[in-house]
Parts: sequence; C-alpha cells; structure tokens
Amino acid sequence: MPSLLKSCEDHSYKPGYLWNPSKCVILDPTQLSSSYTLYGEPIPKQHSFPYLGIPFRPGGYFDAVALVNQNKTKALATMNQISAIGVHPKGFSPLLGTRFYSHIVRAQLEYGLAITKITKFLSKQLEDAQNVCLRRIFGGSHTSSIAVMLHMSKLPTMQERTYALQFQFLLRSLTLPKDALLHHLLPHIRQPRSHSQWYRLFRSPIWKRCLHDPESLDRCSLKLIQRDYRQGNLDNKRSTHAFVLLQHCRPIISLDPVLWLPMSKSEGSRCIRWRLGWLPDGRYKACPRHPGQPFTKAHTIHCLQMHRRLMMPETISDPLSFL
Repeated sequence: MPSLLKSCEDHSYKPGYLWNPSKCVILDPTQLSSSYTLYGEPIPKQHSFPYLGIPFRPGGYFDAVALVNQNKTKALATMNQISAIGVHPKGFSPLLGTRFYSHIVRAQLEYGLAITKITKFLSKQLEDAQNVCLRRIFGGSHTSSIAVMLHMSKLPTMQERTYALQFQFLLRSLTLPKDALLHHLLPHIRQPRSHSQWYRLFRSPIWKRCLHDPESLDRCSLKLIQRDYRQGNLDNKRSTHAFVLLQHCRPIISLDPVLWLPMSKSEGSRCIRWRLGWLPDGRYKACPRHPGQPFTKAHTIHCLQMHRRLMMPETISDPLSFL
C-alpha cells in the first residue's frame, strides 16, 4: 500500500494536481497498527465510506444493505414533507400524488440500484417502503393490497424498476466511447470467472431478452422490452387466485381512466375505493332497494345495472373495475 500511495503522489505531480488526503479513506487496513500517509499527511481509517452517496464496505464492495436503508430513510422523510403540502387522500388527487411520488420520492428510493445487485430481502425492504408511500397517497391501511394501486397508476414494482435501471446501465456501458475506463475493463469483467458486479447485473431477466444483439437497440426497442417484461408479470399475477381484484381490472398496463376522467372528487373517490375493494365494506349491510338482499359487490353490480349503464357485455364480472 505505501508503494501505491507513492505512485499516486508521483503521478499527481506530472499533470499538476494534488490529491486531498482528508477526503481519502483507508478501508479495512491489513495491519491495524500501520498508518498511511499521502504528501506526508495521515489518511484516516474507517469501516465504511460513502462516495457520491453510495456506501462502500471493506474490500471496495458496495454496501447494498446500507444503501437500501439510507434510501428508505430519505424517501420516507421526503414523503412526510410532501404529505404536509397536500399529497394525501384529502389533498391532491391520487393521479397527482403518484406523479409527485414517482418524480421525487421514488428517485431517492432507487438511487444507486442500477449498479447494485439486490437480494430478495433487500427487494422486500424497497417494496415495503414503496407500499407505505402508496398507501398514504390512496388512504389505505397497513394491510391494504398494493397490486391494484400500482396497476391503476401504471407504476412498476421496485423489483421491476431495479431490473429496468440495471438494464439501462448495462446497455450504456456497451456504448461508451473508447477512451472511457469502463470500455477497457469490459473484456475482463464480462467473464464469469471475474465475479464482478457487472457480471452479476448481466443476469438480469430483462437483459436476457436482448442478449442476441444489444448494441442495435434503440429507445423504442428498450421501452418495448421493458413493457413486455412487465406485461408478463401482470399476466402471471392475474392467473393466480391471490390477486382477485387485479383479475377484474384491465389486462394491459395502462393508466386507469378513473384517475383522469372528469368527475367530482366524491365520485372519483367512490370509483377508486370500488377498484381497491373498499366498497362495499366488509360489514353486513342490507341493500337499500332490496332489504332482503345483502349489499355485496355482486349484488351491487346487478342491482345498479352496471353492465347496461356502462355498455359492457355480461361476460365481464366487474364492469366498473374493467372500465
């Protein structure tokens, strides 16, 4: 290590620049009693070090756990701030609230994920943070389902978003100019035996869809590949019995018309609550028009003649959610 630091000193004199020893850190030194200097000034020792907001742990590796915890703390704090200015169920509309979230809060939540391999545990931590934000926008409880909220808002899950960011990073790394450092490292880090971070990201499910010729992809092709991946995930969810409400919604990824169709705030709130399965509520209640019938969702569809009013075929079980 001393010889490497001496080489850094000698190299800096030629172009005429100097390193700042106070901004340098020794991570996990081999000899705890040894001290390292640069230009005669001691270099501090630490167990972790953030560079451009991304924490590093001993060995020069990304500290994914610290990164996710840091992103969650910042995102939830920002969500608290924008909630105070109207991003809540009684303030802005859910459409505007989700736009605030996707442009401000989620940007903090996804920082650094493009170059970080995320485990299932960390992915769940990110999903939980996003769920908290969406529930605050739509006014759901801590047990409210998030699948329909994401589908209505055309928002991806955090896992899908992470794969998309990694996909964009990998494609960008292949199209860098020849004088870039990463361009010269690619022949080495693309090998399986390198165990590099780049190769770990290389196994992303979205990236596997374009392995045949990634350099020829354009912007439209990128969006199409990501959309097909999300559509496949949506089809898989709709085919299971765990997402009953999602099965009643539109089978394609699109912004739900309930969020942007012109209507009063009370009417829009009722339609959204119906979509989310909050209307009618779980308590037993008799139908106002048919006192002998329970006011269930199936009875409401038949009683209010939703198929005729919405001009939809009888084969659609929930016409209001399919709208």
